[in-house]
Amino acid sequence: MIIKKHYLNDPLPAGVQSASHLICTLDATYDTREENGEVEDFDLEQQRQARRVDRKHFSRIAAGFVLYDIFGAGLQFLAVMLLRQSGWDYRPYGISLSWILNMASMYLIAMPLTACYFKTVPKFGQVRNEKWEFRAWLVVFLIGLSMGYFGNIIGTIVTNFTSSVSVDYENMMDMILEGNMFLIFLNVVVGAPIVEELLFRKFLIDRTIGYGEKLSVFLSGILFGIMHGNFQQFFYAFGLGCLFAYIYCKTGKIRNTIFFHMWINFCGSILVPFLMKAILSGLDPDFYDYELLQNLLDNPLAILAALGLLGYIVFQLLSAIAGLILFFVFKHYICFYPGIRMASKGELLRSVALNPGMVIFLGFGIYQFFA
Repeated sequence: MIIKKHYLNDPLPAGVQSASHLICTLDATYDTREENGEVEDFDLEQQRQARRVDRKHFSRIAAGFVLYDIFGAGLQFLAVMLLRQSGWDYRPYGISLSWILNMASMYLIAMPLTACYFKTVPKFGQVRNEKWEFRAWLVVFLIGLSMGYFGNIIGTIVTNFTSSVSVDYENMMDMILEGNMFLIFLNVVVGAPIVEELLFRKFLIDRTIGYGEKLSVFLSGILFGIMHGNFQQFFYAFGLGCLFAYIYCKTGKIRNTIFFHMWINFCGSILVPFLMKAILSGLDPDFYDYELLQNLLDNPLAILAALGLLGYIVFQLLSAIAGLILFFVFKHYICFYPGIRMASKGELLRSVALNPGMVIFLGFGIYQFFA
């Protein structure tokens, strides 16, 4: 059988009313065909039916991510067209307007619309509700910092090796360095973590946990990495995405991953740029290299910012090393519970990847890596 009998009360994806209904129907048909010697044909028919249900379910999930991109990008494009037609010279406010449009289109409009769509996609399975001690959270926190640190290094190496620097990524970094800190905080530290954790953790995992925690965790990490659209961010996004997915699978509390995600984004998009701006503000660009140090020493604010940045770099390095060590020390505690659906890895992989929704999402995402 494809489905375990002791999970009769768990819901199945779209197209199947309930697990118990499917089991009872299949068992009754199985008994009848067993008497007629048609068991082998029935098994094949049952497997094909289960694969069709799986492919349709994963296609509908991926379609939600595609719709989110279409809603967000479409609204931004429409807003830019209206601004150009208005005749208003918005260029002096370009960066601030970009942040405002991103917040309004992606987080305030596209996200609610996407959430409404996901309500039509049935949940499948149930996440756990484990209570972790403080030391467990500390270990996970350090491992997460390590994943982000080494993932960023790998991303930089791959980007330099392939010479595939993303224009969108460069524009985003320019917007962070030159933009309004308050708008950056609302977008990157508040909006992005909430929306991305709901999309790639809660909405996704609530609908795939029935296929097993391992599939949910790695699917969440891969899709989260691909969504970023460039090699520079893919590797650390994949690692952190898997970690966040594991946390949600085990604790069942999406707020845990949202707060963790907020901290990561705050350090990279607010703290470090703030310190860099403070350092640069104490330097006179007209000075030569040998005069820069003296110029820096004459500015107390720049000195404090430089010490703060140095302290942060040391903290990140030590945390990354500690997290890497802790990962290998505690890796035997990592466990993935199986799901309701019993199928081979090959069957599940084909069901996940070979469906219209996922093909469109993956194709568009991978295209962005080389665009």
